[in-house]
Amino acid sequence: MITAVIIDDERHSVETLAWKLEKHCPEVQVSSTFTDPVEGLEFLQETKPDLLFLDIEMPRLNGFELLKKIVPIPFDVIFTTAYDEFGVKAIKFSALDYLLKPVQVDELKTAIEKHRQKVNTQLTSTQLKVLFSNIQEEKQGRPGKIALATKESIEFVFPEEIIACSSDSNYTMVYLENGRKKLISRTLKDIEELLSEYQFFRAHHSHLVNLRHVKEFVRNDGGYLIMSNQMTLPVSRSRREELLKQF
Repeated sequence: MITAVIIDDERHSVETLAWKLEKHCPEVQVSSTFTDPVEGLEFLQETKPDLLFLDIEMPRLNGFELLKKIVPIPFDVIFTTAYDEFGVKAIKFSALDYLLKPVQVDELKTAIEKHRQKVNTQLTSTQLKVLFSNIQEEKQGRPGKIALATKESIEFVFPEEIIACSSDSNYTMVYLENGRKKLISRTLKDIEELLSEYQFFRAHHSHLVNLRHVKEFVRNDGGYLIMSNQMTLPVSRSRREELLKQF
């Protein structure tokens, strides 16, 4: 049985999520709910659930501020948030889990299954440091660090350190500066959405490139790019014209 706590200042959101968990995720037992984040914090300082569903924007104490007061955090966290709320980008970059309101049943089930499959269900100090750092960067309109999660570890890098990304089924090979590369458990589409604001371009259905690292476009052999690490990547015919407009 997974014990869970819900903290959200909207009573309707709390009741709806608790009902969906009871009906569709019977392995989850909601032990307590709070609409006052300060009361929720006091409870968490005394009792440790397996899982916390945490709203971001709340009066008196927002979700991020609440977590700062608990570090280290001995439980897993799933943020519940509106699509356009501040902090969503920081959460995505930090490879933390979140659900968009109104919470959809299939997404809720997926989040619970991800929690069950985690080897370590606690937020690491590194994840939290990067999350809080990314929040500050978001406030300043700057890119934060993106989490590259492999089976063995999570590495956090700035977008400009990424040279290119290549699809490998449901995984993505990320090529980094200094000859490093990481096979991460995210699809290329996921990475493209994360990096869309930072001069990355889908040059081919299997390749996403950082335009800052493009050294040369060669028209021969169907057209390909030479990157800063000397790797060559093909360019789809349908993408050539759009690619050249980027320079």
